[in-house]
Order: sequence, then structure tokens, then C-alpha cells
Amino acid sequence: MRRLGAAIIAMEVAALAVGYLAFDAVALLVGAPIIMATLLVLVVVRASEIPRRRLAEQRASRWDPDATLPGGLMSGFFEAPGARADRGVGGH
Repeated sequence: MRRLGAAIIAMEVAALAVGYLAFDAVALLVGAPIIMATLLVLVVVRASEIPRRRLAEQRASRWDPDATLPGGLMSGFFEAPGARADRGVGGH
């Protein structure tokens, strides 16, 4: 995504340069805010990818018991008898 964003910004800068050569400083009044808006959109999309990636990891590990993430709704609630380390030998 970084390369695609960089390519988009590079094309916008090139278009702004051609517009500046053809129309003088008037092109800067339109081109500069468009570049800033594109940068803002790219930052928002990048920030929204973090929760989406985390959700995809949770969904992928849902049915694979080897890839489960720690924690959960009832983590530690169900425990096999005798599995606790704090019990004595006699189980009292």
C-alpha cells in the first residue's frame, strides 16, 4: 500500500508541475489542496488497516486450535481436574 500511495502522490506532483508550467500559479491553488486531501485519505486508510488486520487474524484463528490467541471470553474458566499447580499431592 505504501508503494501505491507513493505512486499516487508522485503522479499528483507531476500533474501539478505540468499544470504550473501551463497555467502558472493558478494551478497551485487547486493542486496543493488536492495533494493534502490525498495525503489525509492515505493516512486514514492506513490507520483503518490496523484493526482490520487484527480482526482478520482473530477470524483466521477461530477454528484452528493451534493458532488461538491468548485470552477470550471464558479463558481459564474451564479447567481439567488436577491441573492446578497449587493443589497438594493429596488433592485436599
